[in-house]
Amino acid sequence: MLIKITKLKIFNNFQRKLTADFKMVFFGRVVINSASQLIGLFLPIFLYKFLDMNLFLVIVYYLLLDFLYLNFIIIGCRQIMNRVGIKRSLQISIIFVSLYYAFLLLLDKFFVLNNSFLGINFIWWLIPAVLFSLMFRLTHWVPFHTNMAELTDRRIRASQLSLMEATMMVLGAIMPIIAGLVLSSLGFSYLFLMTLLIFLLSIIPFSFTPKIEEKFSWTYKKTWKVFFSKKFRKNVISYMGDGAESIVGIVIWPIFIWKLLEGDYLQIGLISSIIIVATIVLQLLVGGLIDKSTNRNKWLRYGSFFYSIGWIFKVFISGALQIFIFSTYHNISRIFSRTSFDTLNYDIASNQGHYVDEYNVIREMAIMLGKIIMGLIIIVIAPFLPLSYIFLLAALASLSMSLLSANKK
Repeated sequence: MLIKITKLKIFNNFQRKLTADFKMVFFGRVVINSASQLIGLFLPIFLYKFLDMNLFLVIVYYLLLDFLYLNFIIIGCRQIMNRVGIKRSLQISIIFVSLYYAFLLLLDKFFVLNNSFLGINFIWWLIPAVLFSLMFRLTHWVPFHTNMAELTDRRIRASQLSLMEATMMVLGAIMPIIAGLVLSSLGFSYLFLMTLLIFLLSIIPFSFTPKIEEKFSWTYKKTWKVFFSKKFRKNVISYMGDGAESIVGIVIWPIFIWKLLEGDYLQIGLISSIIIVATIVLQLLVGGLIDKSTNRNKWLRYGSFFYSIGWIFKVFISGALQIFIFSTYHNISRIFSRTSFDTLNYDIASNQGHYVDEYNVIREMAIMLGKIIMGLIIIVIAPFLPLSYIFLLAALASLSMSLLSANKK
């Protein structure tokens, strides 16, 4: 009887968080994240191998993509999102990301496996990949974050985001193992195919999201003027720190553990999955605590501090056991920093009224600028220092995330 009552309470709590407006955004994000979790750890490794184990070229690839996105995001909002609308833009973005992985599939199957590039320098083969990825970013992230700010409920926003994060973690606990098995037995072509198919599924929930009537109204000049304005200075620095830290987590960390574990894809996937399992339950508890708190900045400050320490621990990793221990600590501390950071971010964005999409553009620009600066620093120091020392830079960057604060309209 007690078990039935407990199950009923959990179900009712789940239903309360999954409001009508939030439901399809939730499912769309969960599907996309499933695809990202499947490929996320291994895409930088593929690029690293494809570019002849040259870390400089891998960083340049990401820098080029971030630089183009930073400069074209305003044009993308005015010429794409304003014309087709937020809902249609999200649908179009799935087509572009599917083309991106379809191209990588062809690249691996017909050129990498056959060791033939038709006499063309292998670097040039990545140009279509850059264009498809750029178009995905231009059509996806600002519309998505605008939807999140508009369709989440401020009273339970942290709980909704925690529910989303916990759900993605459950799937994230499975996906790295699946990816490791696929790579060990079938190779990258099949992994890209699976990723492509999962991404295509996300068109379904994005087709049923409520229609949000928002138009990006700022000019190119005004956007940059607001970007450098005193009003958003702390927030811009905070988002730059988020971007700078993310490029280390997205690019350097996977390559580091791949080299440390001597290319054992299955072991990489298995360790990553076990780490995620260890943090799932805590994620659901944190959202409710933050919703009840009157000071979300305090959660962010403490979370950012302990999260930055996690990067310092990772400098000393020398084996699989240490990867598990330090990464588990890092994931747990990330729950406090990331949930409070994202909740506060969407609080601020939703408070901008009809300028919610403009604020999201400022956020995206700051993240890209942070990634570019960190990428340039990595290019300079990587030839002279062990790869693990870059984690100290990520620790410093993650501390700046605590500067995020609500501004008055």
